Amino acid sequence: MPEPKLRRGAVYLLRGYTFPHERGSGGVAKARPMLILQDDVENRNPRYPFVIVVPLTSRKVDAIYPEDVLLPKGTANLPVTSKVLLGLIFAVTKEALVHWIGQVDEDHLAQVSAVLQRLLGLSDRSEGEGSQGVEVER
Repeated sequence: MPEPKLRRGAVYLLRGYTFPHERGSGGVAKARPMLILQDDVENRNPRYPFVIVVPLTSRKVDAIYPEDVLLPKGTANLPVTSKVLLGLIFAVTKEALVHWIGQVDEDHLAQVSAVLQRLLGLSDRSEGEGSQGVEVER
């Protein structure tokens, strides 16, 4: 059966990814799960070769930051509880996504959207309030 087309909220394996904090310190580039954030119109655009994604991890799922969204085991066919690391947004070529894992449900995707809006400054936030309610200098 062919894999589903690229779609916002889909989880795919990306070949050869190393987390930024592991680069230069012996981190291993390997296939890792990514959540597609990009709009479906651009995902279907054959002239646009890129897709905006964010990595998932199953490590330290007990430490959820305001920039993360927790995905329980079974969500999008994930074999273990994982978190979406929304602070690590980047673009890759569509061809680099090698295997479809599953589709995130609407409730969790709404959580992702809400965090992204706040994180990218697309929603209201109290003036001077940091991501964890900490005052920051403006």
